[in-house]
Amino acid sequence: MVTVKRIVVWLLERLLEACILGGLFMYLCVRTGADLPRGTFTSLWNEVWVFGAVVAFLLFVHGYYITTAIFGVLWRSPRLWVYPTITVALFALHTHIIFLRGKPDLTHEARAMEPPFIGCGALIVFACSCIGGEALKKWTTVRPRENPYLSATGLTLLSFLLLNVANYLRPVVGDLSFRTYGLPFTFYRDGGYVREWVWRDGVLVWTGLIADIAVVVAVIALASIVSKRIRVARQVRQ
Repeated sequence: MVTVKRIVVWLLERLLEACILGGLFMYLCVRTGADLPRGTFTSLWNEVWVFGAVVAFLLFVHGYYITTAIFGVLWRSPRLWVYPTITVALFALHTHIIFLRGKPDLTHEARAMEPPFIGCGALIVFACSCIGGEALKKWTTVRPRENPYLSATGLTLLSFLLLNVANYLRPVVGDLSFRTYGLPFTFYRDGGYVREWVWRDGVLVWTGLIADIAVVVAVIALASIVSKRIRVARQVRQ
């Protein structure tokens, strides 16, 4: 039941967050020279939702909702300031990745939107997460028991995700042909030209993907065992 409540609160946090971020995004677009939406309050509200949907879609495809779900649903600290702080850091990281990936195609005005969007957006995300935390605290009458398996799963998946994001954003050295992605094992290889005229498409390296999944499962199992033994040792000392 506690997990269901966490999911509901997490969804409401993201919904409120998307709406306010949509308004912020629309305001920044107007400042860069876009036309103000004209009409009634209803039409203006619809425009805010459109911009909010755009922001939500970009954050979704770049993994923001997956990482926030890990800390908002699977592993949520009882300390109210921890989850909002983590969420702000994730928002700043994923938003920077979005601007970084789109930088070659963005205008100077669009690139200039990054600092104010991340700065103001971080305050919005922090406020929404704090509101959600307070609501969850009042809604949950029984303190949830920490599950070492869920905690190990969440932290392991987040670690591997950040590791592979860093690998994806590594500096380009030489030609992009046949550039590999994936840590600890390569699971995808970009396409490229062979002998400067024969093109080969990018391929999914199944052996590397299976090996990565096996490593993740092994790390989760090991971390769960270690976490459980640490908890038992603490209980014995108390």
